[in-house]
Amino acid sequence: MEPTMTTRDPKWAPPSGYDVRVVRTGKRQDAVGTSETAGSAIPAMDWILDTGASVSDTLIAWDRGDLAPLPVGTAWDVVRLQQPAGWAAIRMLHKMGAPLGPVLYAHLAVEVPVPVHAADDWNLPGATVLGVGETLLVPHARIVAPRTQHGRTWIVAPHQQPVLTDADDLYGAYFAALAKAGEKRGVLR
Repeated sequence: MEPTMTTRDPKWAPPSGYDVRVVRTGKRQDAVGTSETAGSAIPAMDWILDTGASVSDTLIAWDRGDLAPLPVGTAWDVVRLQQPAGWAAIRMLHKMGAPLGPVLYAHLAVEVPVPVHAADDWNLPGATVLGVGETLLVPHARIVAPRTQHGRTWIVAPHQQPVLTDADDLYGAYFAALAKAGEKRGVLR
């Protein structure tokens, strides 16, 4: 008797070229896929499922070489930080040893998933918070700097059980990066 697969997407079916097996993780069963062409496990299956996105649509987009749109505001919100202060903030958090969740580089910005509503009160220049009704265009988790896909790459790729970056830590690091950039330009506080 073959095991049954349960996901949050009852219409889920693997795209051609993918071998899918069911594994038990915690209290539920999940599909873990591997691409015969890519030869690696599909990372972050739970991360995709938690957004409410269709896993099959996501895998098909990646298989075509496209970015996959993941809905924001369900599993996480996204803070978009302008360059170069956004990049400096990520480096600062890394140097401090703060837990970093997925971090995506997009043209002239870094995009950081944070817990839902944790950044609602952000008011820093060059920072935009994406929430319910918006999407984040993501490359496959294999696309890590220096490789890019349509101008996007993971600085920190999502993993099977990703941690989200703490919004308060990110705020503090971005504020410090903005202040440092202002000092370099001769702007007084």
